[in-house]
Amino acid sequence: MASRLTSIGVLLVSALIAWLAISFETAARLLQAAIALSIVYVAYLAWRGWQVMRAAHAAAEASTPSVEPGAERPWITVVVPARNEASVIAGVVGDLDDQAYADADGLRYDVLIVDDGSDDRTGELAAAAGHGDRLRVARREAAGGPHTKGAVLAFAQPLVRGSIVGVVDADARVAPGFLEDVLRAWNRDPAAAAIQAQRRERNAAAGWLPAAQDAEQLMDMASQCGRRATDGTAELRGNGMFLRREVLDRVGGWNPGALTEDLELSTRLVAAGERIGLAPEAIVTEEAVESLRALWVQRLRWAEGSLRRLMERGPGLLAAPGVPLARKLDFLAFCGEFVIAPLFVAAILASLATALLTRTPDWTVPASLFVVYGAGSFLLAAAGLAGTGVRGSVLAWQAARGALFLSHWLVVVPAALLRIGFGPATSTFVQTGRIGDQPVHRSHHRA
Repeated sequence: MASRLTSIGVLLVSALIAWLAISFETAARLLQAAIALSIVYVAYLAWRGWQVMRAAHAAAEASTPSVEPGAERPWITVVVPARNEASVIAGVVGDLDDQAYADADGLRYDVLIVDDGSDDRTGELAAAAGHGDRLRVARREAAGGPHTKGAVLAFAQPLVRGSIVGVVDADARVAPGFLEDVLRAWNRDPAAAAIQAQRRERNAAAGWLPAAQDAEQLMDMASQCGRRATDGTAELRGNGMFLRREVLDRVGGWNPGALTEDLELSTRLVAAGERIGLAPEAIVTEEAVESLRALWVQRLRWAEGSLRRLMERGPGLLAAPGVPLARKLDFLAFCGEFVIAPLFVAAILASLATALLTRTPDWTVPASLFVVYGAGSFLLAAAGLAGTGVRGSVLAWQAARGALFLSHWLVVVPAALLRIGFGPATSTFVQTGRIGDQPVHRSHHRA
């Protein structure tokens, strides 16, 4: 009920502010000044994010050791949730089986595939793709609770052997040095309770839509690195996330009911005083969706899950006495991203309504919201691309493509607010469909 009322409140306040801005010039200029000021903050995050990404990739190219030679590496259990993933499961199992993560005593990891009530050959194909006792396949029956990723991970948690639990999606592909790269990043940030790897789209060459999603991933990493470098609250992103098991247990484990278990857990970690680190050099590729319909379903779930955790977990984070003020302010600034979208839609509707009343609306209000949102997206996308070595006209074109693509959130976020405010009390987790197994683009990885 609290989330429903909050969503309705956000929509009503957005409508009021938009109407005032359209109707009164002073209100319009104050709103435009506020959103213009936000660009300064975004530009600073982009610059800091670029610095962090560039340094991380330079360390990877130099093959900087992840730990001191001869030192014992922590044991990592990599969990792969899999429900009806027969088309892709063999690829990720094979890649994880080939990891070169070892110390003087041998390999220091194992892989746990959780077959979540599949009715295809997911479990059988997973077992056939691996070798030795490093691979385990556990089946969670279809009647074993909600079919969310959080529920699968909660089921897997008692089966985890390592002091670190990693999570990669069933459509993921990684190079042999992936776990080593993750540990290298963690060594740079040893106090971090968790590490998020860099996601990239394996099918980026398939068309404009997948390529734009690839630029979005780099933009997100630049933003995350910028937030982390300024003592902000970096977050987990589902695929390629690694956590210290004792911290995970201490904050209550995975939430089976969360639509976006990664974001919900991130907020709980920060509220508990923990930090999340980032590994720009540790690349995990995945499948980008290739149709607008699939994109809409995926993004609506992401937006709804993110908004619900902001409403449900945000107050606790802001009230937590152990969280520094800088992290609380960063969290509030992040929440501001979700304010621009309903303001933009409300400003358009208010302008149309004003025009019907034979008054001249101030179209500069929705236009400025759109331009500022696009400019911020462009700066972050450019930072992410530059952090990986992209330069010149290619950088400008790819950053512009990513910024244009990011404008879809201006529609998705209001739709998610309407769904929370007026839709069913609970939402069903909808799994993103798979295209099919594809080879790893090694250009995304270190040799």
